[in-house]
Order: sequence, then structure tokens, then C-alpha cells
Amino acid sequence: MQDDTGMALADWAAEQGGRFIHLNEVTSTSDYLRTHWPELQREGVSWSICLADRQTAGRGRQGHAWHSAAGAGLWCSLAVPVAPWVDGGGSPMTNALAPPLSLVLAAALIDVLRMAGFPVQLKWPNDLWLVDRKIGGLLIEQLGSARNRYWLVGFGINWQAPLDLPCDKIGGVVDAGGLFDRSSLMIDVPSDTSDTSGLRDGLTYGLCRRALDTIQSPSLWSGWMNQANTFSALTGRDVQVWLDGIPQSRGRVTGIEPDGTMILMTDDGSIRVGGAASVRLLI
Repeated sequence: MQDDTGMALADWAAEQGGRFIHLNEVTSTSDYLRTHWPELQREGVSWSICLADRQTAGRGRQGHAWHSAAGAGLWCSLAVPVAPWVDGGGSPMTNALAPPLSLVLAAALIDVLRMAGFPVQLKWPNDLWLVDRKIGGLLIEQLGSARNRYWLVGFGINWQAPLDLPCDKIGGVVDAGGLFDRSSLMIDVPSDTSDTSGLRDGLTYGLCRRALDTIQSPSLWSGWMNQANTFSALTGRDVQVWLDGIPQSRGRVTGIEPDGTMILMTDDGSIRVGGAASVRLLI
């Protein structure tokens, strides 16, 4: 990230009462905010965004490691107080009825990437795919208690494909790509990575702002859930469901429901699959 992009994010954050933090290296941007958010709150900070050039212990869903080399991607976390969710008519509702933020935010970020010319799709429940290769993912937690509840949102997007990825919990290696890998690109950009610095910085700025705006606007979440279904990479395809490392049902994905469950048509009929599960495409 160039210095002027960091300055633009810092200025924007200050204008909004937030705090932008840029670190050269950290174990995990989410762990950093988890530790420092109480202190930032005491200073009167409304929200915070943390970016790092490199993470040494990035975390993914279900304890998976996230390879976060310097300059190879966007590694970002946000700490944002929980806002009340309202229905389409503007009436407050319990957050228990709100769509899952992981899918909502995935759709919102995909929209930014698509506007930049990258045909990214959503691989349920929280991965970003480009040409059936994982180029990003999200990890979202709600922490704190009572009036001090806050969202801790981490997301990473590969500019370049990571190397030497470990096996996941079900014994497979993730087929990961990068947004600027020429082998998977669907837009014409220079092969020299340095020539893409302006586009990368523009995406960094746009994705950070979109992430915060989305988290702070629960009234828009239902609309983004509809987009999540539209962006689905799995709809109409055969998958294997896994839960706790154990294979479960097989079937064809027919869509994503407003509550975030995936609908799977099996030989025994239609079933709902919850977000605790993992899925793999069947060849």
C-alpha cells in the first residue's frame, strides 16, 4: 500500500471519528484489534480499521491458517460497535433475526471487486472465488457484552497466489489464486506487479470503506443477502458437505436462503445446510 492511500484512509477515518492503523507486521490484524479495541474505545474512537503489510499468524475459518506474505495481498480487520438491525420498514428488530454478516459483507466486497472488472464469486459460506480458485475469505466474530458489543471482522484478499499452503482439516489443499495472477485474470492488466499498484491501492481504499459502511448499515443487509445468492459460485453444481471433518450429504446446490443457509437437493429431497459446515465441489 502506498503512503498516500494510507494517508487518505487515515484522514477519512479521523473525519468520521474512527482510527486507521497501518502496521508493517503483526501476528494477526484481528488479534491486534481484539487486544487494543478496549483502549481505543476509552480514547473515544468510534471504530477502527487495521491493515498490515504482513501477518505471521493469520487466521481463517475453523482454525485454518491464512498465508499473509508482505505485499502479496490485502490483510485487514475492523472493530465496529454493533448497530441495531431494522427491517425494511425501518422498525428495530433483534439481531438474532438479521442475515449473517459473513455473507452480507462477502457480497458487498464482491460488488466492489466486480465494479473494478474482476468477476469474483461467492463460495458459500464465506470465501471469495475467481475462476473456482479461492482468492479471499472472511472471519467474523461478535465480542464484548451488553452495550459494548462489537463486530471483529477480518478479511484477506490475495493479490498473488500463496505458496506452500498446508492441508485443511479434511486433508485437502486449497486451490488458491490471486486477483492479479495472469493465469486467472479476466481483465487486461500489466504482467509487472508494480504497474498494478494504483489499482491495488484503489481497491484497498474502496474495500475498506465498503466494509465499514456495510457493517454500520444493517438496514441494507437484506439487499446484500439477495446479492449473495446472485453471486453464488455453487448454485447448480454438485457438492459434498463436510462437518467437523466428517463427510455428510451430497447433492446439487439450488441457492442460498435469506437466513444464510444453503439449500441442497439430495437423492432424499431438499435439505438446509448451516454455516458451520464446509463444502467441496464434486468433479
